[in-house]
Amino acid sequence: VHCKSPENAIAKKEYMFPFSTVVECPEDQMLAKIGPTLVGTVITKNEKLIHAATNATHIDRLNIGAIPTTKLNWLQPHEGNIIDFLFRSRAYQVPEAQLAGA
Repeated sequence: VHCKSPENAIAKKEYMFPFSTVVECPEDQMLAKIGPTLVGTVITKNEKLIHAATNATHIDRLNIGAIPTTKLNWLQPHEGNIIDFLFRSRAYQVPEAQLAGA
């Protein structure tokens, strides 16, 4: 989806693969205009923008340069099973005596 402005309603939504949104926005407003996102790609040589994007905590996974959003690096945090994103692990124990009465 291509949007000429970040004010466009469709630009404010995040779509699952294989869809992506490309929004035209001045660089100095870009990080303030985007909301939380699972994957953000910054294609620029502007070191100031790269540094600001690196410090943006609302981007879960950041690609600097033309890296496909589908390319995974298993050594990076947040890569892996979708279940890891959707559910958190939790240990649950009860005394054996409590189980015996069931």
